[in-house]
Amino acid sequence: MKLICPACGAIASADTWMNDGLCREALAVIATLPAPLPKAVLSYISLFRPGKTGLTWKKALRLSEEIRSLTACGYVNVQGKVDRNCPPRIWAQAMEQMVDNRISLILPLKNHKYLSKVAWDMADKADSQAEQSARTNRVTRSASPDPIASIQSPLDAYIQGLRDDKPTDEEMAVWKKDRMQG
Repeated sequence: MKLICPACGAIASADTWMNDGLCREALAVIATLPAPLPKAVLSYISLFRPGKTGLTWKKALRLSEEIRSLTACGYVNVQGKVDRNCPPRIWAQAMEQMVDNRISLILPLKNHKYLSKVAWDMADKADSQAEQSARTNRVTRSASPDPIASIQSPLDAYIQGLRDDKPTDEEMAVWKKDRMQG
């Protein structure tokens, strides 16, 4: 079976890759990353490939180890900004976005600072959406009627002190009619 390295484009058999110690180490580091990072990392490290040559396994190993330490902490740090929670899913999306937009990048990349910036922007957006969702849920919960009150008769509300005046016979008839229909 012939395999093509997604980082450097080299073609070789699977046995060849496994005979190279640095290749084995790099792939082992990538394999230990939480999903969905392994797939994204293989494409992302190709952004570090020098123009007309292949990416060495030594450099691939170094990059893989840097990515492992960068993503392992669970947050993203960008100088001058507040740290944001950054799960593996967001790191992978940031890597995929960079690969998809490779034409607009200055290649080869020198470090992971731009990756951190892209991941921070995504994590910030996710935090904002989570805060907005929480706010909406709080408003919805506070505005929703009490389910017990909807089945409680006006007379029960009066007896429990939730209502100041005794309901009229007409109110009771309307309540009974609504209960029978609903």
